[in-house]
Amino acid sequence: MSVVAVSAAGVLMGLRFKAPALIAATALLMIGSLAWNDLGLPGYVTITKFLILAFALAVAYIVGLSISVYWKRTQV
Repeated sequence: MSVVAVSAAGVLMGLRFKAPALIAATALLMIGSLAWNDLGLPGYVTITKFLILAFALAVAYIVGLSISVYWKRTQV
């Protein structure tokens, strides 16, 4: 479920914002992943989950950016 939420946020960011927003969102995702490690999970679980979510965010951002570029080209 969190992958879907992160992907949706990535697409929306790609449609509206540029690279600094992606960097800030990735940093926020890392801080959030470390903060939510109160479950007592081993460190490799937290790192793996962060990497999966960061990859989903980056791919969704690129998809949103591609849609934005295509949208602007067709409006001209």
